[in-house]
Amino acid sequence: MLSHNGTKVLAPVNGVATLTSDQKFFQIKQDGSWSTSSVYHFQNYDFSSLTNAFDEGALASLDIQDMPLKDYFLKFKSNPSFRIVLSPFSRYQHLDFENMILGSMKEAYISFVELVKSIFPKVEVTNFFENPTLKFEHPNGIPEYFLHKQFDWNVVKAKKSLLSNEILYLGAETIYHILRKLYFGEPFTKRHLAVFLVDRKGRIDLEPRQFFLTNGQSLAFIPNNMDKRYKIASFDTVFDAIQPMDVNALGYFNIYEHYSITLYEKLPVARKEFSCIDCMECNHYCPTHANPFQLIKGKSEEFDKDKCVSCGICTVYCPAGIDIRKRIEEVV
Repeated sequence: MLSHNGTKVLAPVNGVATLTSDQKFFQIKQDGSWSTSSVYHFQNYDFSSLTNAFDEGALASLDIQDMPLKDYFLKFKSNPSFRIVLSPFSRYQHLDFENMILGSMKEAYISFVELVKSIFPKVEVTNFFENPTLKFEHPNGIPEYFLHKQFDWNVVKAKKSLLSNEILYLGAETIYHILRKLYFGEPFTKRHLAVFLVDRKGRIDLEPRQFFLTNGQSLAFIPNNMDKRYKIASFDTVFDAIQPMDVNALGYFNIYEHYSITLYEKLPVARKEFSCIDCMECNHYCPTHANPFQLIKGKSEEFDKDKCVSCGICTVYCPAGIDIRKRIEEVV
């Protein structure tokens, strides 16, 4: 075990977790194998034993950045007035965790919902699971945007509710790993890595592909087991600034950072920035109406940064290829 960015990194049984010499990755040197039958086993928890289980399992929020789950729950221990929100979406929605939970983990899910209500008996629990009217569309997985949409709050209020601990927010992927630890005895040593393929013409193959990988595992198996046409890879999504890398130099799986990987037949063409054509597409597609158009025009004071959720949509839809995302990072 080692500590890294405020979280605990666990090695599988009979393994040792270490940082690589460049401090960029952690790796697992393993002389045994981690295996489990993953059978559901009900257990009772109080607040203390629950947070201890989070600590022992090295669980972290996969919705709130750099937040160990034990620390997150402790923020609400003495808070008499807050609300618990259970979201069916993961922050990046690389996989349908709601379906996975309600399928093979339904009994554990029911137990956890009852556990949350028993630990916080005076707190309102708003559970959006099993809601047929909810459909995912980016950026619904971003906590402040989800609250904005579901409660009809302005984005500023949604952000404040998270920062001031008025909302204890748990997304579907976080809940998935909570269930694995509490009721299946599985610490946070594995996470899904979704795989997407992009051909030479830039067409994305969205056929579901996923690996369930061990923390610190070498990713050298990916080029060894994929079509040799795919020479470039990136851990970033289309909504992020893509940082391409050689598929043969992927390093090690980081359980706190890696959730999807896109493989390309050729290096993605860097978008050339042209002058703004005043099409207003950035404002049209901005889900929170933060007015990103004004950033392009050099009027940063008219950009409503408090409304921005850094979803990247404005950059994706800009026909002039302007990296509005970069401009946002400079003022947010």
